[in-house]
Amino acid sequence: MQSTRSIPLPLAAPIVVIWASGFPTGKLGVGAAPPFLLTSVRLALAALVFAAIAVCSRATWPGGKRFGHTAVAGILTSGAQFAGCYGGMAVGVPASVTALVLAMNPVLTAALAAGLLGERLSRIRAIGLVLGVLAVVVTLGGQVLADGAVNPGILLTLLGLLGFSAGGLYQQRYCTGVDVRAGGAVQSGAAALAVGVIAVFEQGHVTHWGQATAVLLWLVLAGSVAGTAFYLRAIAVGGASRASALFCIVPPVSALLSWPILGETPSLTAVLGMAIGAVACVLGTRPDPARGPKPRGLAEARAAA
Repeated sequence: MQSTRSIPLPLAAPIVVIWASGFPTGKLGVGAAPPFLLTSVRLALAALVFAAIAVCSRATWPGGKRFGHTAVAGILTSGAQFAGCYGGMAVGVPASVTALVLAMNPVLTAALAAGLLGERLSRIRAIGLVLGVLAVVVTLGGQVLADGAVNPGILLTLLGLLGFSAGGLYQQRYCTGVDVRAGGAVQSGAAALAVGVIAVFEQGHVTHWGQATAVLLWLVLAGSVAGTAFYLRAIAVGGASRASALFCIVPPVSALLSWPILGETPSLTAVLGMAIGAVACVLGTRPDPARGPKPRGLAEARAAA
């Protein structure tokens, strides 16, 4: 039976900080290297780390059709997500706005699961979905008003969110039971190859090797390795629903970190969007009393990878 204890602060705090730091750190990364190149290198390094862990721990590797399904889930969950987010930040989407949009993943996933998998969407979670859409509209609408036009980065960021959510559902449908260590290597490797093809045709070059290297080290070691380890522990302690509810805290923490790191001051619409988004995330991640907590999937476990 899955635990229902509260997740202690010493465990929850590093998870939130690691997740939140990935957005301003990613913004620093795209300021030093082309976004798709940064994404492909990050995913390739993450694949090597996961592969080493899997080999040393003698993890079971997916085979046959399950290997292909795991690769597809990785292309959606990691490739589309990070390529969309880094691409959006490269053309001006603030890190805090990106964090808010990605924090809507549990809400969008619940809606897609209801429509595609026939899962029940409770009234509370439906309200969370509506508030989640409102949060994104308010925040991105403020971005449009500030820019005077629709920034193409907004579309890339939304693509990242859609890939993240669709990948989670694909994972749930076809990859249940895949070991997170070996599966992480396959998913990251497949995503690195997919984004790498796009990076070949990308313009630009690395302008600050030291900054790009430091960013990659943080994203891989903190995000992919430590983030996954802490998150899996949180699921074991408090359950998947309580662990995924930590998403709602990420946008404001990301905004706080972006202020000193990037000099990004949150706009009024962004602050309002974060407040609405926090409520949406709490409602959207509540388990259905009739069905119990949501099942854990590899994509969910690697949310910060």
